[in-house]
Amino acid sequence: MLRECVEWLLTPTGWAARRMGLLRESVAMGARSRRCSAAWGPHVRRCREAMLQAAQGCAGRRTVVVCGSGYCHDVPVAQLAGMFGRVVLADVVHPLRTRWMVRRYGNVRLAEVDLTGMLHNVGTWRAGLDVETIRPVAPSGLTALGPDLTISANVLSQLPLPVMTRLMQLGHGEAETAQVCRRIVQAHVDWLEGLPGVKCLITDTVSRDMDGDAVLDETDLLYGMELAQGGEAWTWALAPRPEVSRRFDRIRQVAALTWPLPPDR
Repeated sequence: MLRECVEWLLTPTGWAARRMGLLRESVAMGARSRRCSAAWGPHVRRCREAMLQAAQGCAGRRTVVVCGSGYCHDVPVAQLAGMFGRVVLADVVHPLRTRWMVRRYGNVRLAEVDLTGMLHNVGTWRAGLDVETIRPVAPSGLTALGPDLTISANVLSQLPLPVMTRLMQLGHGEAETAQVCRRIVQAHVDWLEGLPGVKCLITDTVSRDMDGDAVLDETDLLYGMELAQGGEAWTWALAPRPEVSRRFDRIRQVAALTWPLPPDR
């Protein structure tokens, strides 16, 4: 607990990320990754493999952008730095571990980016807000980089969470809140689709609380949005018992998609 408190105090980040709890969630996720490192191992390995496979299919090797880099447990930073002229790690919070790690690479830089363009507005919303006016804003600064490869690294399902929390606080119902959340995840996928070069999307899609083979609870993390067919899929043991409960294990279904595929694929 002391380590997490120190990290929360010392991690440089914007006021919006602190106010909306994103720094707190980042620190908590880092602590969970340490506690559950063995259970997370297969997921981390498959994420890295998917990213490197996408990188090998790139015709150009100037710039790679990694969205949702976080602690970089699932990002093969060293390999990407050796393959590309520039590596841009983009996230709203860059943990101290990541800040220290990238110092050894001359071509890796950090970009503090709100991938939805909404965080500075969420805290100002008041009761009576018309949810139809809520529209994500594409990260134009990343678009301007003209990346040869863009990786969305386990961040898609996380993007709507601050918005969802705020709308529920304001008394909006589940249906209209889910509508806004779906709009956010769809906007991220649409943004990826419009970028040049190769795109690699890795995201958890479904959360399940499991007691053996019995499903106690299931949540669609993409709010009804369907991803394109193909790619790879696996299970991520996000929180084996007793991480969140002694009664069940919390697992995530993960999908990994890369497009366009090289001609020989």
